[in-house]
Amino acid sequence: MEQDKLVHIALRAEEGAALSGGSLRLYGMADSLPVGCVDLYAYDPLNRRAAVGIMVAKEHRRRGYALAMLRELELLYRGTLHNLYADIAASNLASLTLFRTAGYAQCGLFKEWLLVDGHPVDTIRMQRTLNPLS
Repeated sequence: MEQDKLVHIALRAEEGAALSGGSLRLYGMADSLPVGCVDLYAYDPLNRRAAVGIMVAKEHRRRGYALAMLRELELLYRGTLHNLYADIAASNLASLTLFRTAGYAQCGLFKEWLLVDGHPVDTIRMQRTLNPLS
């Protein structure tokens, strides 16, 4: 798929699942086929924030699905959440680029925060403030 074409995606949760439980997995569906998922976790209802993680199946990567899922997530939760954030390994350039493209900005750096293949790596925290009017 060409990068400049608009990607349509729907996010679906399992029946009965709700963010009020503290975490929620939403499945990205394109033409009724699952292409990946977005997880909301560490939900803090008092401060209206949650962490976000995203995964796209290998065979569906580089087609715009991840960005489409993040944008759809914002549409679904902009009245519920004020901030979304993601902790990304500093070496994960594809994910950092994705979140920057989606409007997230770096707001923190955690030194040697994750172990990748048994080696400590830095983690970058990316944050996006949702505006209910945007």
